[in-house]
Amino acid sequence: MISTNKLSTLSPRNRLKKEARMPLWNLLNPWRGHNDRVARTMDEVLARAERAGPCCARRRLDLSNDRVIFFSDLHRGTRDGTDEFRANERAYNAALAYYYRKGHTLVVLGDAEELWQNRPEAVLADYRHSIELESRFHRAGRYLRLWGNHDDLWQFEDSVATYLAPLYDGPPLEVYEAVLLQLAEGDRTLGQLLCVHGQQGDRKSSQWSWLTRYLIRYVWRPVQRFFRISVNTPARDWYLENRQHRALYEWAEDQDRLILITGHVHTPVFESYSQEARIKAELATLQEKADDPPTPAQVDAQARVMARLEWVRVRERKRRQRSLQYDIAFEKPWYFGTGCCCYSDGVITGIEIDRGEIRLIRWPDASGDPRPHVLARDSLGTLLAQGER
Repeated sequence: MISTNKLSTLSPRNRLKKEARMPLWNLLNPWRGHNDRVARTMDEVLARAERAGPCCARRRLDLSNDRVIFFSDLHRGTRDGTDEFRANERAYNAALAYYYRKGHTLVVLGDAEELWQNRPEAVLADYRHSIELESRFHRAGRYLRLWGNHDDLWQFEDSVATYLAPLYDGPPLEVYEAVLLQLAEGDRTLGQLLCVHGQQGDRKSSQWSWLTRYLIRYVWRPVQRFFRISVNTPARDWYLENRQHRALYEWAEDQDRLILITGHVHTPVFESYSQEARIKAELATLQEKADDPPTPAQVDAQARVMARLEWVRVRERKRRQRSLQYDIAFEKPWYFGTGCCCYSDGVITGIEIDRGEIRLIRWPDASGDPRPHVLARDSLGTLLAQGER
């Protein structure tokens, strides 16, 4: 497993010795203790979800029949130069039409609207058609919605009743912090799947969100609009991605038969692997199994995987600028990240569950057609068995 913050595993005496050798900046660093803070917050969220407490929902997911699609981080704006969703609207709407007809439940894991930069009434008016496509799932009883840090206005019932509920016909609309799905096959319970946005425990996105929101709306947004700067926050902040991904994974690793799905970080993660790490592992397997010298078919297979690896690396380097330093590859395959629906190239990514199989997908497919392209897949039952203690 990749080394992370080990202070939390040390005895108090050894921890003091370790801290004494740290540079002064590390002692003053506001991010210090991040993993412990995330773990405490996630423990509280899971406890509330298990008893279906405030702001949480609990549902049953039958892997024999049920289908679910998880999307996150649309960041719908007002169709101006700061709107990160404009390029992705076509793919997202096509995906909603597809999954509605296929009978999926739609789960939106937060940051659907960019409310740090915009007022809700303007965003909802500009993307009325996308919201109507979502509302069809709601009317059919197949819609679950969570709030994230950029649309945390929806944690308040009066705000939901004022702005959102009139656009979603049918049963009363609720927006949750977490959704806990009980994974079952018939009468047999296999484990649990917890869905959160993923900002839990991150001071910048939670405790300090009031300050961050003010700076983004009144300082950064005018600059971004004037200079036409396209930025996919927090996807370019490698340190944030790395820190939050690892903290969430460490928490999931300590759970018993629980799979965690999040958004927030904008980077797809499948079975605790980033997309780049998965492709590198696939290439290593092909090279290990190849003959000496390799056959033409083996060379062709390796060449295709190497092309995919470089394709992904360039996109990740544009987003993070430190791509080669960022690989997530952990031991237990219980952590998943949806990616996002606001990539600048118009691609969206998400997580599908279809009758017991979990998949990382992108829209459109590699040829640009409006259909899903499966990037990775596995059996949920197999995954839960792999990481058992």
